[in-house]
Amino acid sequence: MPSILLFGVTGLVGCKFLLASHVVLALKEEYPNLPVTVFLRNNALDVYLYETAGVQRIVHGTFDERDKIIALAKEHDVVINVGSSWDVPLSEAIVEGLNQQPETKKKTLMHMSGAGNFVDKRWTDGAFHPEAKIWDDNNPEDMKLINPSMLNGGPDTVILNAGKRGKIGTYIVFPSGIYGEAAGPVPALGVVQLIFREKAKELGFVPYIGEGSAIFNCLHVNAIAPFMLKVLDLALQDDTPQGSVYERCFLIGGEEIPWKNASEAFAKVLHTEGLVPSPQARSVTLEEAGEGELPMLMASNVMFASRRAEKLGYKHNEVGLVEFLSQSR
Repeated sequence: MPSILLFGVTGLVGCKFLLASHVVLALKEEYPNLPVTVFLRNNALDVYLYETAGVQRIVHGTFDERDKIIALAKEHDVVINVGSSWDVPLSEAIVEGLNQQPETKKKTLMHMSGAGNFVDKRWTDGAFHPEAKIWDDNNPEDMKLINPSMLNGGPDTVILNAGKRGKIGTYIVFPSGIYGEAAGPVPALGVVQLIFREKAKELGFVPYIGEGSAIFNCLHVNAIAPFMLKVLDLALQDDTPQGSVYERCFLIGGEEIPWKNASEAFAKVLHTEGLVPSPQARSVTLEEAGEGELPMLMASNVMFASRRAEKLGYKHNEVGLVEFLSQSR
């Protein structure tokens, strides 16, 4: 019976717990007999994780504890990392631990990255451009373009290189902008909600770049855990990973909307909460939007096709971002 090690149940308020809270409950429902170990910092969640989520083992620590992470990865058949799409040393430690297992033993690494890799930066004026690249997860040549300069490309490159060596079966899932709420006892927001909130606090209003017609893809967190289980099913049923490492990359998303529409919806919500004085979003230049992930994403188009993920069964049947936000007001 394969054992699973899950990174991401940090117990912190933030998007890591948002996603992990859904994944750990989905694992209990779909694979109630598989032993699951979770790695987290905060011991306040121990009772919930043991009694409600049904995990077998809890290990407390931080992503800086390299030796502890290596030892844990060495002990488990499957490692699922939804804890960080940016932390290169974490991915390196996981890979090192899995590589320390016997060569003949089947080893699997599932990693949650992000579609922020797939920004067409040829245009940064905030406008839709019909010529913008549409990435396709069913095209290995597109996936071969992943590199460390991309938003989440550092860990992705570590994992792809590990998979190429043939000792670890690697699977990478690239979700678009995540919104929604946590399934567990810790209140947590999706990354889209967090970065809009932080930028609004910084500027005193909700921005969009230029005319705001650049395309933004986003998905509800409820769509992710079911697909992660489909990837896990695939990994468990194959004695050896099928296809190249690039054929085990999956892009998943939801509706495509202009950034202006997203900003206008957030402005209303954040005004109602008292975070910004105006319910109107404001057009700014890229420079005026300041530093950080959100302005970089807003300035360009992020478009992709999920053909490989859809062949595996991916679906997004959740409410769109604007409707979700209107319901939360």
